[in-house]
Amino acid sequence: MQLKPLIAINALSVVGNGCMAVQPIIVGALVDRLGFTEAQAGFVAALEMTGVGVGFVVLFGLAHRLRRRVLASAGLITIAAANLMACLIHTYAPMLATQFVVGLGSAMVFSVYLQAGAAQERPEHLFAIVNAVSIAYSGIFMPITPFILAAWQLPGIFVTLAAIAAVSGVLVSWIPAVPAATPASPQRVAATASAALLTPRVVMVLLMMLLLYTGHGAVWAYQERIGVSLGMDPRSVSRWLGISMLTWGVIGSMLASWLGMRLGRLWPQVLSLGVSVFAALILVFGATPALFALACGLIALSWFYGLPYQMGLLSHYDRLGRLNLIGSTMTTGGAALGPALAAMLVASAGHWPVGVLAGCCYLVGLLLVIPPSLERSRRLAVAADA
Repeated sequence: MQLKPLIAINALSVVGNGCMAVQPIIVGALVDRLGFTEAQAGFVAALEMTGVGVGFVVLFGLAHRLRRRVLASAGLITIAAANLMACLIHTYAPMLATQFVVGLGSAMVFSVYLQAGAAQERPEHLFAIVNAVSIAYSGIFMPITPFILAAWQLPGIFVTLAAIAAVSGVLVSWIPAVPAATPASPQRVAATASAALLTPRVVMVLLMMLLLYTGHGAVWAYQERIGVSLGMDPRSVSRWLGISMLTWGVIGSMLASWLGMRLGRLWPQVLSLGVSVFAALILVFGATPALFALACGLIALSWFYGLPYQMGLLSHYDRLGRLNLIGSTMTTGGAALGPALAAMLVASAGHWPVGVLAGCCYLVGLLLVIPPSLERSRRLAVAADA
């Protein structure tokens, strides 16, 4: 992919991921600054991700027919306007509605990136690069957020997110009108378009992604609160979250880009999901700041090492990017379900069940993704021999 489209696609990914990237900080600020309960703050995070999921469902049959630049512009305007509106809100119900709209805008922006990525000959490579950029953005932004909160309270965060969306609008003209086609893509697309998309193996991958992000969403929404519960200063917690993203998250993504298919399709899933189980349990049972920092690093490493392979696996089933939209619907559905389940668990039993819930989700997800990974590995081997 050429440099200008790559820059534009990275910008779309950064803005589309924005709502989830700063979710722990917003959850904490809703509690500390606006007086929401931890459960209410969790439900705000859940409804925002629900908006993303609803947006993906609506766009599933439409996105590949719409003009990319128009769709991206509409999403950026929606995100900026909703975040500016959130600056004026201090109560629970209106905040729920506003963050739902932010989620809808994120889905519009992110869908353009997903379709461009799915059409590439090596989708795992592009997904890894874009993920690394998005993670680096999160890692830089996280340590800055406490200073923004101290100076301008929660509206400062919302204004910053709106400004990032507005600045990204300058790059809309660099977005390719249609995703770049690979030499073999016409035949692949024709074959995929005529075949049933939701085969049993594809459904297993989609269910894995739902469970994966249920676990991620539960942990991520309350990660800042877990650190604070250990007696850590909120600024210190934000700093560790940023460091984990900026170092271990980027390392995970670039490791996926460098390794490619050297380990096949199965082992990356085993490694990423297995480490995720371990990290989730350390997070809630570690009980020391050092173990909290270790858990944050492992969560970021495993999350973003595995994600390019999971998105790439769907891309090989469908080059039009429709399955990546469904997959993102599953991830955002999980990212909405996770905080909601965690909010109920925290209200009744504290933070430790959040890690157990996440660990169980990762383990079941691993069992689901093994058969599709083995099947695609066999097909690639047969194609290589032919």
